[in-house]
Amino acid sequence: MFVAVDILQNILMGIRPLARLAQRYHSTGLNADPDMVSRVCNIYSRFVSTRGKDILEIGPGQTLEVLERALAAGARSCTAIDVLDYFSGEQVKGKQISYEVYEGKDMPLATESVDLIFSYTALEHARYPSVTVQECFRILRPGGMLVSVIDLGDHSFYGKNKTYPDRVFDCLQYPEWLWNLMRWNRSSYVNRLRQSDWLRLFNEAGFVARAREATVSDHTVRLYEQLPYLHKYPYDDAVTCMLTVCMEKPVYLP
Repeated sequence: MFVAVDILQNILMGIRPLARLAQRYHSTGLNADPDMVSRVCNIYSRFVSTRGKDILEIGPGQTLEVLERALAAGARSCTAIDVLDYFSGEQVKGKQISYEVYEGKDMPLATESVDLIFSYTALEHARYPSVTVQECFRILRPGGMLVSVIDLGDHSFYGKNKTYPDRVFDCLQYPEWLWNLMRWNRSSYVNRLRQSDWLRLFNEAGFVARAREATVSDHTVRLYEQLPYLHKYPYDDAVTCMLTVCMEKPVYLP
């Protein structure tokens, strides 16, 4: 029953006027919450300094405050890109932030044009994750850094863990074709890559890992034996719910 409802909702979200209407009620990421903005800025500052840097943020949603703080801290320029337009021209005007909407593949930035790339719980929504990682590598200058927090869970059940503690990774139950039928057009879509998949994509693109932090889902560890659909994954992949990485584009490429 729930699968049929999900497929219907996904079809409806493929109708542009309906999708635009639903977007008005869509909460994203930090939602401009000052405490969350501070938390994310603190995460980034553990790995890199923004002073004097040209910065790109991928998927800021409704929150440009992270880039505003970067500018206040001495960033040279800030650009935000997203697949949905959450801001009118007037809303962005005067913020000294370039805001671009793109189709999720080729990024609208020149090769080797930025020093830092930030993303907070955005890459898991990428419909073309391999292309996204390769594009990040392309637009970074040699020595440039990518800092990303990647949420590996099923966003459909967030906020409901107390009711559904076994569904942190519910998305992994379905074959790819069915999952796409259920979620491709919806904001709750996640690409379902595991931490080893992301690390492989970064490595294949040419990145060098400078830091990696993994957070384990306690719910999943406790319920692991009762969740047979997770047993096809290496244990670390099956229980890791959050991955934070700092990746560098080498100055001297092999």
